[in-house]
Amino acid sequence: MAIFTSLLRKGSMVLLVLLCMSLYHHLKNLQPSTMVVEEAPEPTNLVPTQKVIDRLARRRRRVLEVCHKYGFDSSRGHTMNSKEFLVNKEHGLIWCNVFKAASSTWLWNFNILAGYTEEELLDNIKNPLGMAREKYPRLDQQSLEAAMHSSPPPLIFMIVRHPFIRLVSAYRDKIARHAPPYAGLRQRILKAHPELGAETGSSIVRGILFGQRQYPSFPQFIQYIVDQYHHQEALNEHWESMFTYCTPCQANFTVFAKVETLDEDSNYIMHASGIQRLIKPRIINRAQDGSTEDLAEYFLCELTKKQVRALISLYKHDLEMFEYETQRFLDCASD
Repeated sequence: MAIFTSLLRKGSMVLLVLLCMSLYHHLKNLQPSTMVVEEAPEPTNLVPTQKVIDRLARRRRRVLEVCHKYGFDSSRGHTMNSKEFLVNKEHGLIWCNVFKAASSTWLWNFNILAGYTEEELLDNIKNPLGMAREKYPRLDQQSLEAAMHSSPPPLIFMIVRHPFIRLVSAYRDKIARHAPPYAGLRQRILKAHPELGAETGSSIVRGILFGQRQYPSFPQFIQYIVDQYHHQEALNEHWESMFTYCTPCQANFTVFAKVETLDEDSNYIMHASGIQRLIKPRIINRAQDGSTEDLAEYFLCELTKKQVRALISLYKHDLEMFEYETQRFLDCASD
């Protein structure tokens, strides 16, 4: 403090330089994450191995078993959520786009297959879904069923992810960061559960430092979702259950890929559909400040056991169908 005061009295330029350097590093660290497009390494086995084929077959059997167990495989009272599928007739591919489950990577792939150049995609990097919907319009159930029963049979796939990890990814991308479309939701969450404590941090919008802002803590975010679930309100597509969103008991999927084995699963999809020479391996990633998988436990262990049990109930069918465990999150949750 004495040195600081002395520098002020002397009008030293040193202080100004130090302050400018400090501000520069502060701003640099606060820059919002942008989507990164990276070349992915070629898979070790260019042709899918029997082990991968068997694993995908096992997953499909598991989903069919769970669908039958709960009677979801009957047509009575169950319809496909047809509007969330993208259909590429030329290459015989049908994909249900689960948000926060490699959706950015496969939107890139589907846009390339639709005829967009990489330059066009990079110029519109913030609107891949809008670009995709120009080429792949939403279909009603009758049109989607016709595409699914076309000849030769298409490859119908979805990519799944542990539902709790999806929540962490959605929180980081939509709630903790300055995502303008979610400003209203952030305020509603803050008002709903002030007792759970908000977070504060600096924000930059269009290069301007706005200082401290308040945003929901992860427990606030989760409690808001749990409340919606208990009140039977519709959930946002970024954290809606995969079972509800892609209706796997009605769509007769060929492949259930997983984020956890995405390289091998994507390689299978590309070879089975014959697009391996049209698509360069790419990783599209928004999180530059640490992977969600590495940070997930930090966030999820902030929850109470009651909150974790509520999430287990909410995502019951996802967890059972796709064989994801939850005990470690219960163990670290508070009482």
